[in-house]
Amino acid sequence: MLRITGIALLTATVVAILGCGGGSSSPAPASPPPPPNISISPTSAVAGSPDLTLTVMGSNFLGETHNFSQAVWSVNSSNTLLATTFVSSTQLTAVIPAALLSNTVTAQVLVQTGDPIGDLPLRKSNSVSFGVIAPSPGVPSISSISPTSAVVGSPDLTLTVTGSNFVNANRYHNVVAWSVNGSDTSLATTFVSSTRLTGVIPAALLLSPTTAKLSVQTWYFDNDTPTSVSNSVSFSVNSPAAGISSGFVPVGNMSRTRYGHTASLLTNGKVLIAGGSDETAELFDPASESFAPTGSMSTSRYGATATLLANGKVLIVGGFGPGTSELPRLATAELYDPLRGTFSETGSMAFPRVLHAATLLSDGRVLITGGTTESAGGGAATTSAELYDPRTGIFTSAGSLISDRAQHTATLLANGQVLIAGGWNGHAADAADDPPWDPLFAELYDPASGNFTATSTMSTTRIGHSAIRLPNGKILILGGIPNPQNLHQPVNPRYAELYDPTAHTFSPVGNLTLSQTGYSATLLTNGKILIAGGEDQRHAVGTAELLDPASGSLTATGGLVTERKGHTATLLLDGRVLVTGGVDSNGNTLASAEVYK
Repeated sequence: MLRITGIALLTATVVAILGCGGGSSSPAPASPPPPPNISISPTSAVAGSPDLTLTVMGSNFLGETHNFSQAVWSVNSSNTLLATTFVSSTQLTAVIPAALLSNTVTAQVLVQTGDPIGDLPLRKSNSVSFGVIAPSPGVPSISSISPTSAVVGSPDLTLTVTGSNFVNANRYHNVVAWSVNGSDTSLATTFVSSTRLTGVIPAALLLSPTTAKLSVQTWYFDNDTPTSVSNSVSFSVNSPAAGISSGFVPVGNMSRTRYGHTASLLTNGKVLIAGGSDETAELFDPASESFAPTGSMSTSRYGATATLLANGKVLIVGGFGPGTSELPRLATAELYDPLRGTFSETGSMAFPRVLHAATLLSDGRVLITGGTTESAGGGAATTSAELYDPRTGIFTSAGSLISDRAQHTATLLANGQVLIAGGWNGHAADAADDPPWDPLFAELYDPASGNFTATSTMSTTRIGHSAIRLPNGKILILGGIPNPQNLHQPVNPRYAELYDPTAHTFSPVGNLTLSQTGYSATLLTNGKILIAGGEDQRHAVGTAELLDPASGSLTATGGLVTERKGHTATLLLDGRVLVTGGVDSNGNTLASAEVYK
């Protein structure tokens, strides 16, 4: 019988394990599989969700006791191991606990494979983003847009969208979409509040007649598609001759008669009418062609200035205040907030003033120049100038004009400077000051240096004239020629002149002459200027004409329904012109309003 001793068996075992002579080497260990390349589902969850089971797809997953794959949740280099179940070499499931889903965050999910207590490092997969997002803000809804139409050839137009569920938080934002025949264009959109957006319709979309559909889309972060879309509303681009003849039509009455009031186009397309007769104000809605009351000013104002600020508020400055005999000049100012529909007091000027000018600068500040600061001698004009800063609500000195001026114009140029022209200086002709009586020369204010410098000279002094910046950057100066005129000017001055900001010169505009004074001059979207109303031979007139700045020619158009002077004229977003208030031929202050189409 063959017997194998324990020693022999051990020797055989060792030989079997180690092999035997001949110098042969042991086989190389197998190389580990490459790390998996993964994808996950879902890729996001709403903040506040309960425990969520994540499916991880990939390759080379392991499920052995000491050699396995596990999902990892990583935020800002802080890792959390997720409870992971091995399904197959290509699939895992992992549970994301509710505690990790309580707040909005973007996490990275990856898979590590190997023996956690072994000597070899764990193999790690690629990382995939998982978003914990804010709850959806709900589907946006449009209740109205303003304006609802534009004329072919209009420039870029700011559209106001009113509705609900608008959002700009937690990586959600809205976009106003323009759609024609199934082709969508995203408009540059500004979030104002949860109930209001503004969007810019570029001129390129207004080149031909069409009807577009406007909607509001809600987007999350960089998703490829919107999370929700509102109802759609129609916007019309009309031919200039869209079945109506040019002319004025009545649009009802304001709540009271007004003269010496202000009219300011708001960013939402409505027009703020303020002061004139008292401290009240009201809003004109072009969509309904009606007036509605809004908040009142802190005091009555006559002859104040109103400036639309970059933040959408309106700055009301100076003017005459209330009084029983001689009306006091006001140094105070106040702000109208269209969102709240209220006025609030802001800083005060160093000097009370009326017949001044207010100009919005490119940096958002407002330049206040000249005016009359006291009643002595019928009111003496001033050289003082001040700057209002909306960020601080404070007025500060802006130095002094070269000449005293009141009832002048101050027009922002394309280069950011301000052209100050005309006005009267409160001194008699040929007084000791020079220029005598009223200044012929114009001035430039440079916000960068804070200095006023003289520029070219006009052919005549002008008081209460119009100054309009044309699309080519030149400034058209119209009318305002006093009688008697400045003693040092030509006998037959030019009625209209163009100021060239590049050459710093004034040049005549054709043989243009208007007999009336005190009219309104409004630059239309087609580049022509609407001349409406005014006074001729001490009587208010109702005529209206279109001025072509290029040729200096005048063409008659449909006149005013009511003869008036001292009215306001405001270009609406849809290209129409709103005329309000003023005085008729009998000296009656008017409450009526009309629109030019």
